[in-house]
Amino acid sequence: MKNFLFTFLLWLIGTMAAHAQDLIVTTSGDSIRCKITREQNDFVYYTYKKFGVPAKTLIAVGNIADKRTGFYNEPVEGISMPKFRRWQYRFQGGYSRRVARISDQVPPGTMSYLKKMKSGYTLGGDIHYFISEPFGLGAKYSYSHYQHKAINFRDRILLNYFAVSGLNRLTLRSGSEVYIGANMGYQSYKDQMISNGVLVGITGGTVGVGLEAGYGMRMSDASKLYLNFSVMSGTVTKVNVNTGGRKETVQLGKGEYESLARLELTLGLAFGH
Repeated sequence: MKNFLFTFLLWLIGTMAAHAQDLIVTTSGDSIRCKITREQNDFVYYTYKKFGVPAKTLIAVGNIADKRTGFYNEPVEGISMPKFRRWQYRFQGGYSRRVARISDQVPPGTMSYLKKMKSGYTLGGDIHYFISEPFGLGAKYSYSHYQHKAINFRDRILLNYFAVSGLNRLTLRSGSEVYIGANMGYQSYKDQMISNGVLVGITGGTVGVGLEAGYGMRMSDASKLYLNFSVMSGTVTKVNVNTGGRKETVQLGKGEYESLARLELTLGLAFGH
């Protein structure tokens, strides 16, 4: 009988704890009735009712004046923990700027043309699977295009980037997200020049590394409009040159390396499920 009463008491305490609600008091004096789910990396994660609908968010520890678990002991409807979206797909496009320095030895006329070739556009997308709520792994692709035209002359540079990617996201109370990520993969380089009807093609490739940071503004539960800033790097040291059907491989000297370093500012859409 004693064992039965002891077991029943433990069950009753557990049931009450499951229904109990927690209290967070912010440094600005606000009281938040919620259910704390975890504390990690100087943040407290919790669920709460927003207009009668379960929602989740987080708050920095520095913004908390006090918190009490099980503060509201009366039985209330429990707030279930919403499942986070495992898959995320992003599509984007925008401005790309190559940042490699142009040699002072370049003639003034050529210098002007090379400066114009620094600006272009980029298109791309990525897919990530989030193994935890904040961290995802996936794949990324981007295409960058730079071009300059003049009388009897055209130069066009095309860059393709295929990479594995890691992405960290921080979900804000509003449902919007902040992204920080890194990626590494292969960059292909293609330069097509036509001068007085003669086509010269230069191709090459190298390992590329990128960093990115962005902000996704919530549009719906499954979609966001996001602004992203990326820094890319990579250097081509060997190229294949095709001139009028004649092909040769050229090992570039140290002062002739082709830098693919660039900055990209893009706008896109993110979808998840």
